[in-house]
Amino acid sequence: MDRQTLIEKLKNTDETERIYTVEDVLSEKDESLYPVLISHMYSEQSRLVRELIVEAFKVLDVSPYFGEIASYFESSDAYIRNCAIEIFGSKGEDAVPYLTSIMDHPNREVRKLILDSLVATSSKYSIPALRAGLNDKAPNVMMTAVEYLGKIYDEDSLEDIMTIFEQTAEPMIRISCLETLTIMGKPQTVDRVLSVVGGKNMESLYKPTVLRLVGEKGSTRHLDFLLSFLNNKNTMYFREIANAVLKIVSRNDIHKLDEEHTKFMLNNLRNLDGYPEERLTFLQIVSHLDIPDKASLYEELASDANENISLTALEHLAVTNRDRAIRLTEKKLKMADGEFRRMLQGLLEIL
Repeated sequence: MDRQTLIEKLKNTDETERIYTVEDVLSEKDESLYPVLISHMYSEQSRLVRELIVEAFKVLDVSPYFGEIASYFESSDAYIRNCAIEIFGSKGEDAVPYLTSIMDHPNREVRKLILDSLVATSSKYSIPALRAGLNDKAPNVMMTAVEYLGKIYDEDSLEDIMTIFEQTAEPMIRISCLETLTIMGKPQTVDRVLSVVGGKNMESLYKPTVLRLVGEKGSTRHLDFLLSFLNNKNTMYFREIANAVLKIVSRNDIHKLDEEHTKFMLNNLRNLDGYPEERLTFLQIVSHLDIPDKASLYEELASDANENISLTALEHLAVTNRDRAIRLTEKKLKMADGEFRRMLQGLLEIL
């Protein structure tokens, strides 16, 4: 088939005929025809035909036409832009040199798509280019690089990302850095972050991500910082605070907190209406602590209207008083139905 014949066949109004035509190109593997298919993507209306062309390019050696495929990055059609990412990604490390060579493209949106494509290759050789993206002047490109370096856990870029966080005043870049630091930071990272954001006086914008960072990467020395937020002024952040405290308490095998915050958690565990997940997390924290009459607390919570609280309390009670936990579970079974009944039956079988 020559180029003109291919062009005419791709104009056929019958979708099935166009599909057959693309399949013919795939079977013939005539490189001179590939540019026709590349150009045809812009005018093709059928999703099936488009998908078949992409699948063909993923199988065929289209490296001589990487430049033409890269032009998809500039398309106003999001589908075509994503096709370029998919095609380059399928080529693995073979596509990395070309993608790296166009990293200085004047369009910042294209530069972001190039980073997307580099990551899609799953090649270790793309990492230097991703690191270079940290120096891009466009915030969206820089944030994309920060995000991807976190996802691949590139510890060698940790200091550069920390420096970006310390030097930028752009909130969205800071939050992007915080998300990545939460993945691969260290206790020392937490110290530096708290110094930048002002510690306990940080802006509300940063609270959720900073609290998550402290929970994931903080140490016992950061527990007081977390507990300082555990008050009625910060109820909207209780989930992040409680989760962070639980992680540090669990990770460091902590069995005692100060009396004020222990009482605060116990009170909210019993009375915090409308926050079921937070109450459950408080219960999990309390289960680690050495407090008096813990078994009585579990018995009290076993009757809680929240099924997850009730079930978790029974599980903890079974550790200290198995017989009592069995009796309470059997009693609740008589009144339970649906999924909660099945969960109680499962607990009883374990006990």
